Amino acid sequence: MKLTSHAGRRLAVGIALACSAILLPAATLSASAAAGTPGHPAAAVLPLARSASGATAQPQRRELAVTTLSRSFKIVLTATRSPGTAPAPAATVTAAVFRHTPHGWKLIATKRIGKADGWFWYSVGVCSFAVTRFVPATDPPLTSNTIKASLLITPALGCSKTYTTRW
Repeated sequence: MKLTSHAGRRLAVGIALACSAILLPAATLSASAAAGTPGHPAAAVLPLARSASGATAQPQRRELAVTTLSRSFKIVLTATRSPGTAPAPAATVTAAVFRHTPHGWKLIATKRIGKADGWFWYSVGVCSFAVTRFVPATDPPLTSNTIKASLLITPALGCSKTYTTRW
């Protein structure tokens, strides 16, 4: 089929519009994630790392919350995107506990929050997050590192139950 110059331009414009319709939601999503919303601060999104051959080496991660109880104790809540190209990709949320040493922060332990692949990557966020170091009801107080976290399932469904994790 022979295209006239006018028809060729229309086809090129149509292709350009179709491509922008595909790329625009991804750009809007990354811009809104970077800007944050009231009540939901911006989260850092770490891109997929690729090797020279193009294979994915590290999964995509997003830092949901960080808290430091003392100069030597820090907890980081992280969502890790599950592999796959589903329209609603899943994520696993973990809490990592670090202790400060003369050589920097050393990972002590990690605990999963909820089920593996139990969260929606695009919507998971923190509804509440509390960390305690002591059990005050005992005499003397016992050392116990406890995390209580409730995460956003989706804006329509709201927040999850509170998950409690102890070390």
